[in-house]
Amino acid sequence: MAAIRHILQKDVFTPAEERLVGVVSVTKHGQKRKAGNTVFLCATVTNEKPQSAAVHKVKKTADKDSYKKKQTWSLSDMSLVDGKDADVDTPEFDLHFDKVYRWVASSLADKNSFINCVWKLCHRYLRRVPHFTNVNSDRLEDHTETTESIHGTASAAAADDYQELTTADETDLKQIMDSCNWAIGNAEAFTEKLAEELSGLDGANIHAIMGSEAQVQELIKLLDQALWELENTESRLSDYDALLRAVRDSMELMEEKDNSLRVEDQNRRKLVTEIENLVNELSLSAEHVSLLEHGDLRGKTSLVQCIEAAKRLQHVQNVQLSPGLSMMTAVTECREITAQLSNKFTHRIQAHLTHTFQKMASDALDMSGMRHTSEVILRPHSQIHHELLPYSPLVLWLRTADESTYADVCRSYVQHMKKVYENEIKEFMECTKQNLSKERRQLAPSAGIKGGSAVKKSTSTSSLASSRGSVHAPESSRGSDSRGSAGIEEERSRFDHVFNTILNQLDPVCSREQDFLDRFFCFSQPTESTDSATSATSSERRKMLKGTDSTDAPAGAFTKKKMLAELLATIEPEIQSLVQFGDKIDGYNTLYMLVRTSQDVLPPETKGAASVAHPPSASMPAFSFLHQVMGLVLVNVKRRFDTFMNSLVKTCSEQKVNKKVRCGILQCVHVLEEFAQHAENIVGSSERRSDVDKSYKTLLTVVDETIERIAAGETKSPPDVIIFENYHHIVDIIARNKLAVLEAHRDRFKQKYKEHMMSYVTSLLGRPLEKLSIFFDGIEDQFAAGVKPEEIGYRLKYSKAELKKCIREYPGKEVNRGLQGVYKKVEKHLCEEENLLQVVWLTMQNEFIHQYNHFTELIQRCYPDAMISIEFSLEDLLGFFSNIAQQH
Repeated sequence: MAAIRHILQKDVFTPAEERLVGVVSVTKHGQKRKAGNTVFLCATVTNEKPQSAAVHKVKKTADKDSYKKKQTWSLSDMSLVDGKDADVDTPEFDLHFDKVYRWVASSLADKNSFINCVWKLCHRYLRRVPHFTNVNSDRLEDHTETTESIHGTASAAAADDYQELTTADETDLKQIMDSCNWAIGNAEAFTEKLAEELSGLDGANIHAIMGSEAQVQELIKLLDQALWELENTESRLSDYDALLRAVRDSMELMEEKDNSLRVEDQNRRKLVTEIENLVNELSLSAEHVSLLEHGDLRGKTSLVQCIEAAKRLQHVQNVQLSPGLSMMTAVTECREITAQLSNKFTHRIQAHLTHTFQKMASDALDMSGMRHTSEVILRPHSQIHHELLPYSPLVLWLRTADESTYADVCRSYVQHMKKVYENEIKEFMECTKQNLSKERRQLAPSAGIKGGSAVKKSTSTSSLASSRGSVHAPESSRGSDSRGSAGIEEERSRFDHVFNTILNQLDPVCSREQDFLDRFFCFSQPTESTDSATSATSSERRKMLKGTDSTDAPAGAFTKKKMLAELLATIEPEIQSLVQFGDKIDGYNTLYMLVRTSQDVLPPETKGAASVAHPPSASMPAFSFLHQVMGLVLVNVKRRFDTFMNSLVKTCSEQKVNKKVRCGILQCVHVLEEFAQHAENIVGSSERRSDVDKSYKTLLTVVDETIERIAAGETKSPPDVIIFENYHHIVDIIARNKLAVLEAHRDRFKQKYKEHMMSYVTSLLGRPLEKLSIFFDGIEDQFAAGVKPEEIGYRLKYSKAELKKCIREYPGKEVNRGLQGVYKKVEKHLCEEENLLQVVWLTMQNEFIHQYNHFTELIQRCYPDAMISIEFSLEDLLGFFSNIAQQH
């Protein structure tokens, strides 16, 4: 190890200006010791000041001829040194830095030496010394004491041996050295001379001490006399202390008696105060007892007095007493009396409230029977609530005193008022349905409504078969009666108004009932007896009075949510029935209901984020009972709306046309138009915008496929006409209703509309000057073959005579007659509904003019000086087109 230490110091630490203090050969915990795996942990100190200590991991390099630092830890980063076991010798130890490093030393001695070295470095260079655990502290302390004693002795010896020479000593030493020059050559003689002089000095010192013996004896006598005076003083002090001891005992006895009297007086005062407080806390006045037993609960004044008496009784029952006072006979008897009084008053409250509930429910049912059947109004029970709220403090007292009776009161209220709500809501909803049906029958003769759908009066197109009675054929642009369209709109608007009115009337009913339950049954108020000990006392008191037949209801058996669910249980099925009724009348009603229910389900803070086409119903408190009911209704409405959209998609995808008549605007396009008009009027920018946008895309995809399918089939109308007429109508629908979600499709349809119109114009117009077209096609072929324009006239086939012969075939009258025939064909192919005749005719005019200008240009290029031209001019051609359009 000494050789390794020397090599490490020389090769590794000397170049780094560090001094190696301790070294140990280790291997990682769990690894087998091999020649190539040997690692050295080295403790070093820097040479530069301020000095610092560190621990290095050193390992041989690959060529095994030198050593190199692999890892370095500052000693200040060390948190723990774990020797594994302080009693059993083991070579294992752990060093805790940023993580735990576990090592196994090559020998136990090297391990102990290294740990001792680290311990010394920590105490010397660190202010915060890390913790050393499972290390034999005796070894560290012995080593420390030994080290300190050695260092101390050496330092003391060095301090004693070394004394700075004074000027006189230097002079004497110099004289001795000068007088003994020969001492340099004879050291023994010089030493002997010095010894003789030292012996003479010692003898002189002894004589001086012996001469001062008389003075020492005098000093000893003075010390003896001082000791005698001290003993005399101590004896007198002892006598004084004995005299004072009797006085001190008397004073202590008097102090003890005084303390006893003071304690006795304090205890007497506390006992009197405690008894007075106990009597005041546990006593009930005769007036309070009389009110609890016989007080009138119907009068306002007596009711207030009974409430005060009940609060006093509750205070007496809930007084907190120490265990010793609770076991007193008087206290126990008082508890029994108050428990009996509480039980009696509890039954009085229950009986009175039950009778009150029954009477109010009966009166409400009688009033409901007297109400006119056509009255569509649902009034909250404000009067009932107003009459019952004064009893709220007694209900709170009942909730604290007897949970079972409190649950019975809750159950009694639900049983009686549930019938009232059920009767009123059913009558209200039934009256609403009857009024809607009556108005539909009144609108039917003028609107053409039958079976929930508008009757189509146009016979030029095939009827749209629907899988649901609620799918209406559109009225606009199909020759329908305007009164029928207005009637359907009025009916849908009426249903939306009625549905919104129902929600607005149900909202205050539910909200006020919810608020009343919270106030009357005190669901949000904590009871006074919240302490566990008090609750246990109340439970024991009820069991003592009721015996073994006690059937206490658990706390919270009736909650506000549960009571509302039972009281207003008929609301959800009635609204669901109304949803079904509205869907049966008209499928578009599902869209109205979807918007309305969404407005009522969303939290209030999100309602104002979107501006909708219709104002929302009255705002409800967040997470109210009606809020939860409308959430369930919304699921049903969304499902019915999806079914309605599926029926529209199915109807459009299955549309067929009559092959014997013109197609015109297809029925699926009218379905898309009607849906867009109603959806935009109903939804606007409400929270259901995403659902409608999704429906737009689905329906438009099916309409697009249907148009392509019908155009590809056998029809009387040309395929190009079917496509560009219907696509033009779809583009108009998107632009008119400002459907931003379909803007991308609008551009595509507009492009297809133009392409198919041009294809139709090209195919129908063809080559109106056919022989001239063939002639000039040949000229263009000559150009392609490399013939120059000025050489064309010299070709026999393309001579001036041949050109004039072709021109004579197309006089102005013949061209005008041909254009009139083309116009009649266009007029026959196009439908009047879309009004594209003039657009197509103008496109044909532009195409004809393009051909005319092309022919004129070729004549000018190939026959510049021949004075040849077409028999009719461009102005004549424009006149032909204009006259034909004006005639029709």
